[in-house]
Amino acid sequence: MKDKKSHFRFDFSVSQAGFILYLIFDSVILYFNIKIGLICLSLIVLFALYNFRLNRKKNKQLLEYIETLTLNIDSASKDTLLKFPFPILISEYNGDIIWYNHKFLNTVKNKKLIGRNLKDELPELYSAVLEGKSRLEKFEYEDNFFDVLVTIVEVEEGKNDKKFLNLFYFVDVTDFVLLQKKYEMQNIVFGYLTIDNYEDVLNSAPEVSKSSIISEIEKRVTDWFYNQIRSDVFLMKYERDKYLFICNKETFYKMQERRFNILEQIKEVNLYNKIIPTISCGIGIRQDSIFQAQKDAKTALDMALSRGGDQFVIFYDGKFEFYGGKTKEHEKRSKVRSRVMAQTIKEIVKHSDKIFIIGHQYFDLDCLGAAVGLSKLCLNLGKEVYIVINSYNPTIRNFLQMLLDDPQYQNIIIDQQKALKMKTKTSLLFVVDTQRTSYVDMPQMILEFEKIIVIDHHRRPTDWIEQALICYSETYASSVSELVAELLSYEGIKLKKLEAEILLAGIMIDTKGFTKNVGVRTFEVATYLRENDALPEAIKEYLKEDLDSYVLKNQLISNLQILHNNIALVIDYSQACRDNVIIAKVADELLNIKGIDASFVVCKIEDSVLISGRSNGKINVQLILEKIGGGGHLETAGARLEKISIDEAKGVLVKAIEEYINESKNS
Repeated sequence: MKDKKSHFRFDFSVSQAGFILYLIFDSVILYFNIKIGLICLSLIVLFALYNFRLNRKKNKQLLEYIETLTLNIDSASKDTLLKFPFPILISEYNGDIIWYNHKFLNTVKNKKLIGRNLKDELPELYSAVLEGKSRLEKFEYEDNFFDVLVTIVEVEEGKNDKKFLNLFYFVDVTDFVLLQKKYEMQNIVFGYLTIDNYEDVLNSAPEVSKSSIISEIEKRVTDWFYNQIRSDVFLMKYERDKYLFICNKETFYKMQERRFNILEQIKEVNLYNKIIPTISCGIGIRQDSIFQAQKDAKTALDMALSRGGDQFVIFYDGKFEFYGGKTKEHEKRSKVRSRVMAQTIKEIVKHSDKIFIIGHQYFDLDCLGAAVGLSKLCLNLGKEVYIVINSYNPTIRNFLQMLLDDPQYQNIIIDQQKALKMKTKTSLLFVVDTQRTSYVDMPQMILEFEKIIVIDHHRRPTDWIEQALICYSETYASSVSELVAELLSYEGIKLKKLEAEILLAGIMIDTKGFTKNVGVRTFEVATYLRENDALPEAIKEYLKEDLDSYVLKNQLISNLQILHNNIALVIDYSQACRDNVIIAKVADELLNIKGIDASFVVCKIEDSVLISGRSNGKINVQLILEKIGGGGHLETAGARLEKISIDEAKGVLVKAIEEYINESKNS
């Protein structure tokens, strides 16, 4: 019994402190009055004896309680429990702590826990019991780590009285965890860094400034890695506008802490260049393979460039993480890539027996324009082609009817069921105006085709169509209709008036009548379409909204809320809106309000909540809506949320806006 008592520890700190204070106080009294001092001393001694006996009694009672626990084990095992060299804690089933050994007391640094509840003191242990876990790994307490074994034991308190207790064994794994973290910090980090617009920047500057611009960019890159990060890193320039670097994860975290502010430092290069330089970087992280890290870095860089550049993209553990990307894409002057794409696409079409064209959910005018343009290309090559439409936007109804009235197109527009019956192994599938698998109008179509070509003008999302043979995505383009019309112009194909007008309508819708996201190449394409008899005034007539839509639009605007003094938010609580075109128009209209830099409109249509975002370029709505599963461009973006209430959708959106604003402040 005596040996067992040594394994119990009770906290006398409060009594001891009080006893010492009493002695000091009594010493002072003795100095002034011996008689009163002796009386006080006698009382202190009696109090000390009482306290000592009381604690011995508590000690004995608790020891007897522990020793009477059946725990379904024999007395030898019970003795082992009491002498166990690892920390042990026992609590009632409701979480009340009733006992722990000396080792555990050292672990919690003499903190008195008996009588307290796990829910308040050690909530992770309490949660483990509620969830029925038998093991809790890497439980952290006071900078130490433990693997905790959790056992529920049955205790007999009497002949017919049973209860359950929680028994926790703590195995100290602090050294292992710290070693593991140290090892993890040595993970291989491989990065590719490229100057997005090297040629355009130099071409925009006087000849005498070009060498200075090159030197300044290189100086800022090397300074950031070697002087600002100040860690072990290997940096090499392997082409005039390309770098690679290798470091460990510890160095990577230092870059991340700075939020890769090299992005902003490069944009500050101003030596009479009219175009601001930007960079993109792809980073791959692996535990043991530099080859795989390099492949991941290449994938990340491709993602960064396909999203418009001016950003760092990290590809780690199968997931992408994005930093930057807040600069508006600049139109590429060179047409080499588009000409190569035109030739490549034509060759693939030639070697396909049937061609099918699909778009995103609720086929819109840009989708239809691209589909009609590609149909013309295929027909011109003598191929059998079909436009597959499942759901469509009301704005295309007039144009769709005109196509169905046209003898050449009336049999080209089909549904999914018919398309799947007609396809063969050598058939080709075009996906236009989206590259997200979740946004495709008929996802089943993607799974059924071996040959897929994607043509899009949005930033690449994380769930892009990876199996595509070609992903022709140009984020600078105003619309996918512009990209397709440009391909047709290279081939010198003569368009019918209806075909040209549908293509032009697609461009006009996405550019808001040539007022947004337009470049030189947009007007060149428009000229080509005008030469093929497309009339803008006729298109405007087709696109006029009816009175009901006009009234509904103004009703929605009356629900306006302002966030952060420059963000407009409209929530359609009436659920009167049944057309996502109205949502987009309201978002556009809100930007006309003075002081508004971005707008969001939230409407519930059937089981989905649609969110439309617009910006004047000062706020990146694509980055905001990407946080909730959407996407698009810096100035135009959208999101679709399933199985969620409109209030929940508002909460999710506002949270994403707050995160974006906080990130912008910290960058």
